[in-house]
Amino acid sequence: MSSVLTFTDPDADAAAITSMSRDELTETGPDLLRESRKYEARTVLAAAALAERVFHEHLADRPETGVWGSVVEHAERLGRAEVSLQFKVSRSKAGSWIALADLLEKLPLIRAAYLNGELSTNRASIMARAAQRGADTETDSDTDSESTDGDESGMSFEEIVLDYGSRATTDPVLSQQLDAALISMNPDSVIEDRDTITDLVGHVTITADVAGHSSLDAVVPAHYGVFLATQINALVDERTCRKDPRRVGSLRVIALGEITGVPGAHLDCECGQDDCPKRGGSTDSNGSAETPADAEDAAAWDDLLPEPADADAPEVEFVEPVVEPEIPDPMNEPTPDEVPVAFGRALVVPGAPVLTVLTDPDGVLVPRLQGYGPIDPDYATTLSEIAKTIHYPESARAAGPLIPQISDRAQAPPADPTGHGGHTVPPPGALTYAPSAKLRAEVLANDAWCRYPYCGMPSHLCDLDHWQPFNHTNPEAGGWTVLGDLIPLCRADHQRKHLAEWVPTLYTDRRVQWRNRRTGQVIVTYPR
Repeated sequence: MSSVLTFTDPDADAAAITSMSRDELTETGPDLLRESRKYEARTVLAAAALAERVFHEHLADRPETGVWGSVVEHAERLGRAEVSLQFKVSRSKAGSWIALADLLEKLPLIRAAYLNGELSTNRASIMARAAQRGADTETDSDTDSESTDGDESGMSFEEIVLDYGSRATTDPVLSQQLDAALISMNPDSVIEDRDTITDLVGHVTITADVAGHSSLDAVVPAHYGVFLATQINALVDERTCRKDPRRVGSLRVIALGEITGVPGAHLDCECGQDDCPKRGGSTDSNGSAETPADAEDAAAWDDLLPEPADADAPEVEFVEPVVEPEIPDPMNEPTPDEVPVAFGRALVVPGAPVLTVLTDPDGVLVPRLQGYGPIDPDYATTLSEIAKTIHYPESARAAGPLIPQISDRAQAPPADPTGHGGHTVPPPGALTYAPSAKLRAEVLANDAWCRYPYCGMPSHLCDLDHWQPFNHTNPEAGGWTVLGDLIPLCRADHQRKHLAEWVPTLYTDRRVQWRNRRTGQVIVTYPR
């Protein structure tokens, strides 16, 4: 912690931070974050302790026969309300703090890491909930057999959770990784959780917001969300070019309206350019977020361009709403002045990607719904009737299930430094800049997300980057277009990689070690 900061004079501290050098900020910033997490962790424990005091005080004078369901619930609500008042937070926030503290009582390793400032409150909550579910799974497994299937090192599930939590991932990615671990250990328990959420939590609510807007909140099956997201993205890509001045969020709102048939909702490009490639329904790859803006950018980046878009965009298929038979209401006869309401038409974008499920024919690797993440085998079987099913490639199956990847084993060596993936003779397609569809699918099956630290972009939305640069002049001399030289990077991190401030080293187990050229700091990312 920097001794320059006083923590008593806000203006002086702000000025001191502004005057710090880059190296000082790099050192001071993480220290400040860690200290703030330590304070917040203790705040959570204090809130839970206060709620417990209020709870017991409310029940103290009651006879044992007078303590029953509704009385206990009332005492718990009183505790949450007091925390809300004293700590100046909402009651839902107070409740989440109390629940986290209760979970951590049974999870000493995660509790210690949280109190030591290694975890944010949200990350600790994700880990604690997963560890609790995993503990139930371990108990069931202990009664069934003495084996440690899926865990070569004999680690407890709390240790597995702690290992994942220490990685350079975003919280949503961590949540998916822990879900995959739970599915691998006990898919039946995840099926029960899914059914419970469907019955108790699933909903769609639309509430009034400010300035003529509404807020939408929904908990729906994963494939509902993936389908809607792909439809929205496809319509935005089909109708707008890169020069449209509006935010992507605004475009998505209009696309949602048109897709669901809201009257008057129609998405058109507003770039104002006479030669807009999206005008009149035409399609141009340079207008897509998947390709660089021009040929010079493409030559400067060592990425893999997607397949060229068709010159003719697919026709948009309109689906007419079902017309219900009109039944007169005898209590409210229509008047001649009434005008029928004109409803819009639901829109289906045929060019949008179809639902895709990745499965393992051997039943070892956890199924994945592209655009969502890991799903249980029962759900994957259900989706097989409406989704495209593809198999994990041999390279992913050979790597084994997700949980053993974190066991205490000898580290794999770095990948072939020539970028040839261990090949002595270029395999078919190795000397071509863009990968085949089969190779791209293999990379995406091995790497679930962007491989840059703390990025959660799904790999199917990323560029494929040659770890060792592809040589356009002499392809045989540079990195080849093979699995051993390709990693997915989102567009922004792809550009950061080419700034060469953080230099990656790919390993044969597809770990990527990122080393800072200035400081020598090392951050490691994992494929799944």
